[in-house]
Amino acid sequence: MTTVKTQYGTVQGFQEDGLVKWFGIPFAKPPIDELRFRRAQPCEKWQDTKLCHKFGNKPFQFYPFEVGEIPEAYRIIPESEDCLTLNIWRPDHEQKKLPVIVWIYGGAFTVGESSDATYDGSSFAANDVMYVSFNYRLGPLGFYDFSQYDAENFDSNCGLSDQIMALKWIKANIEAFGGDPDNITIFGSSAGGASVCHLVAAPETKGLFQKAIAQSAVPDFGLSKTSRKHNADLLLEQLELTPDTIGNLLDMDLTAIIKANTFVHINGFRKYPGMYQPGPVLDDLLPEAPADIIAKGKASDIKLIIGTNRDEGNLFVSQKSVFPYTWEMVEAMFKATHREADLPRLVDLYAKTESPEERLNQFNRDRAFSIPSIKIADAQSQFNDVWMYRFDYAPAALAKSGLNATHGCEGPIALNTLKSVGTLSMMWHGTPEDETQQLIQEMHTAWINFAKYGDPNGSLPIKWEKYNQDNRKTLIFDSETHLEADPEKEHFEVWCNIKLYD
Repeated sequence: MTTVKTQYGTVQGFQEDGLVKWFGIPFAKPPIDELRFRRAQPCEKWQDTKLCHKFGNKPFQFYPFEVGEIPEAYRIIPESEDCLTLNIWRPDHEQKKLPVIVWIYGGAFTVGESSDATYDGSSFAANDVMYVSFNYRLGPLGFYDFSQYDAENFDSNCGLSDQIMALKWIKANIEAFGGDPDNITIFGSSAGGASVCHLVAAPETKGLFQKAIAQSAVPDFGLSKTSRKHNADLLLEQLELTPDTIGNLLDMDLTAIIKANTFVHINGFRKYPGMYQPGPVLDDLLPEAPADIIAKGKASDIKLIIGTNRDEGNLFVSQKSVFPYTWEMVEAMFKATHREADLPRLVDLYAKTESPEERLNQFNRDRAFSIPSIKIADAQSQFNDVWMYRFDYAPAALAKSGLNATHGCEGPIALNTLKSVGTLSMMWHGTPEDETQQLIQEMHTAWINFAKYGDPNGSLPIKWEKYNQDNRKTLIFDSETHLEADPEKEHFEVWCNIKLYD
């Protein structure tokens, strides 16, 4: 069954390793020419059968640092503004109504692509779960809000609209491929995890999926009205544009925009300490912060798994060229937001850390990842089933470097792609195979069970109890996976009412 008729035209996939795959299926109009900086538009129909044997173009990458020559391995898939395609993996048999799981890549809404080998869906499909991945626009093309200067020619949340359009396409067409449109799970890590939180909360996604997994999310990424304005102003300043001349962006060469975006990422944090980089903004697609929407019961039909890694902050604190974290900068961000009164409690909280760097690691983890994720879990557990986890296992190379169980390391475990040549798999080189296989058996299979049955249990050494606000039971993935009650209690009590930017 490699040939399938969708609402927009017929697509032909290919058989490989006991699976059927379709790569590069368009799910929206190409966002080029007059659609640059516009929200995603429904796909146009085509007449001839479309061969879907290779990945579509990846979105333009807006590296948040100065890069030299890009390695040849990353040039296999060309970058293009015409990038809105999706990919499907399924088992090569006639089973219908397969559960569907949809992957959303991360990369700080700045880099990322669905064709990365880390995100291969073969293991899910081999276990009778249909796997879908898709591209969405990044950086200034997807997540700067230029509509605040010119609403006639620019839309907000273009990248988020790409994600919503992909989910609408999947809901409408996945049954033709043998998937169950009433059993869809979305999941993602980092910016992908943040996207999951946004999509759970977004009014326009109602009914498009039933379950969600948010890995290492930054639910508040970019939502601040202050950072929305500062980021866009910095970009325009670098491009020598003003609100009156912003229309020049509509046909400007991307080389200049990419260079200006790099300037914003390197210098924005220095100019405005603690400000988040560009990401989704509050507008009609996302009228409030996800935790606030969820707390009102507006996502009551969604089952949720949410979690973080124990050492999320280490990766960012180590990247001093982009994130020049010092405790002086922490003090500056609290002063800039008139929260100086909260600083003594934070100083006391982190007084037990082994080093100044570890204090910054924990600060970054708590502020961006752990505390916002707990707030999401608290809110959603009032209305539907929630399971929370923390990933504590440190791959050998990361333990040696001091990064430990840092941001992103859980990805190849959750997707069972450790043997790929993807960007995240290298983190695991040298780690004992019996330990990695045990983690895969636990975490990856839990994700499969959740996609199939709405319950992650079945492959774990202990029962993963549901989360509630009273006990905050959290599964700790480690060499000996176990359950803990409220492991972040002390940190949450200090952080729960601190908000640094509006």
